[in-house]
Amino acid sequence: MKVYIATLPNGFFGSTGQSWQSIDVKKVSSLLNCDSEIITINDLMNIDFDKTDIVFYTSSDEENIRLYLRDVMYFINKKCRIIPSYDILMSHENKGFQELYRTELGFGNLKGNYFFDIDDCNLPLPKVLKTVSGSGSSGVFLVKNEKDLLDVKKKHFNVSNKRKVIKFQRKIKLQAEEFSIYNYRHKGFNRFVEQKFIPNLTNDFKILVFGDRYYSLKRNIKEGDFRASGSGLFEHVKPPKETLDYAKSIFDEMNNPYASLDIAQSPDGCHLIEFQGTNFSPGTLLKAPSRYVCTNGEWVKEKNNQDLEENFAYALNFFMKSNESISLQNILNMKFRNESLKVL
Repeated sequence: MKVYIATLPNGFFGSTGQSWQSIDVKKVSSLLNCDSEIITINDLMNIDFDKTDIVFYTSSDEENIRLYLRDVMYFINKKCRIIPSYDILMSHENKGFQELYRTELGFGNLKGNYFFDIDDCNLPLPKVLKTVSGSGSSGVFLVKNEKDLLDVKKKHFNVSNKRKVIKFQRKIKLQAEEFSIYNYRHKGFNRFVEQKFIPNLTNDFKILVFGDRYYSLKRNIKEGDFRASGSGLFEHVKPPKETLDYAKSIFDEMNNPYASLDIAQSPDGCHLIEFQGTNFSPGTLLKAPSRYVCTNGEWVKEKNNQDLEENFAYALNFFMKSNESISLQNILNMKFRNESLKVL
C-alpha cells in the first residue's frame, strides 16, 4: 500500500482554516506509517494506481476547484481508495447532499428534506430553511409563519423582471398545456434544505474528530437568535457524555479519518445539525486545551498538543490500521464460511 498526498498544482493543501495558509504536507508524510508520495491533483489521472493505494486530498471552498475535484475523484475512486470518500466530497459545501447522505445511513435524529421547488417543502412550521452552501449562520432562516416563508420565497425563488415579461408573451402565444410546461420551467428554483426546528436551545457543540481523539467547542446562542454558529460566544468545556457518545456513533458511520460535527441536545436526545469530512476549520483543535478519548466506555481527558499536521497523520494512521483489521476479519470470516460450506 502507498499513500499519495495530492495538493493543488501550486503545492497548497487546505484545511488550516485560512485561505492563505497551507498544511505542511511534508510533515504529514513523514509521520505516516507507510510509504507516501506528494503529488498534485493534476497528476492523478496519469498514475497507475494499485487497488490497495490511498489518495489523500482535500476539497476547497473555491467552487471551480471543488467541482474539478468531484469530476476527477469520480474516476480515481474506481482505481483505489480516496480519503475523504466520494460521499464526503459530495457533502462538502452541499447541505442538500448531506441530507441525502444522512437519510441513506439513517443517522442524525433530525427530520429534514431536500428540495428545489419551494412548494415541495413539507415540514410543519416552525422550521429552519437553509441554502445548500454557506458557512457559519449565513443562508440559515427560521421560518415561524407563512410570512417568513413568503419572504424566503421572494428572496431566493424569484425570477427576473425580464423573465416575467417573456413569460407573459409566451402565455399569449402558447397553448395552455405548452405554457404550463414552460411556466414550470421558469417558476424560480433554488436548492434548499428544511429541518425541524429545535426550540429553547441555549447552545450546541462543535465536535472535531481525528481518529479516536475528540475536540470540543461549546457554542452559546445569542439572546434573540436561534443560531449558535457564528455567535462568537464560545467555551472550551467538556460536553455531556451523551453528546460525546452520540458524536462517536455518527463518526463510526461516516467511515472517514476525521470529521466536524455540529451537535445539539434537547429533551428528545442529541441531533446532528450539520457535518463535514473535508476542508473544515480546525480552530477547535488548535485552541482547545484538552481532547477526549473513549476508553472502556468512559471519556478520558487528555492534554491537547494543538499540532494540526500531527493530528492529520495520527487520524490517517488510525484509520488505515482500523480498516486493515476489518479487512483481515472479513478474510477470516470468508474463510470460515467457505470451510463450513465444504463440511456441508
